[in-house]
Amino acid sequence: MALTFEPTPDDTVGHKIQIAHLADHTDAISTLARWFKAQWPDYYADRTLADIEQGFGDDLNRDRLPLRLVAFEAGELAGTIVLRERGNYTRPEHQPELGGLYVADSHRRRGIGKELVRAGMAAARELGYQAVYATTHTAGGILRRLGWEQIGSVQHAEMIPLYRCDLTSSVL
Repeated sequence: MALTFEPTPDDTVGHKIQIAHLADHTDAISTLARWFKAQWPDYYADRTLADIEQGFGDDLNRDRLPLRLVAFEAGELAGTIVLRERGNYTRPEHQPELGGLYVADSHRRRGIGKELVRAGMAAARELGYQAVYATTHTAGGILRRLGWEQIGSVQHAEMIPLYRCDLTSSVL
């Protein structure tokens, strides 16, 4: 999957964005590891950058889970998302899950997160899934704009909203 798209009118970005498999851009792994350690310091507190990089190595798939997608804006790494069997906080019946959505500060508010979610939805559909799930506090607006519905919450350190998208009826 290598997608290039023109931003929609409500996006502020003026460049084309390419979304591809991390498996085709393994040179991005060290940057992703630094981003994740800085963004979620409590979660990654006991891990070295090398450990985090090794974890991204598990996501180097194109036709099975887990698979990670990366976004580039004007050739620069801009963000990422992963489609995985399930996240840390979801139940087995809520799979697969989109997670690990991250867009670099300098690329935010340009529609990249939305396009990463759409690409993750497309990947799930291509793999034969009829629904996909996500848990998030921060990306709920993106999910709702793309037709996802909140179906409950899951307990972590706090309650996190759980979303579901019916891939058989959603328009990508």
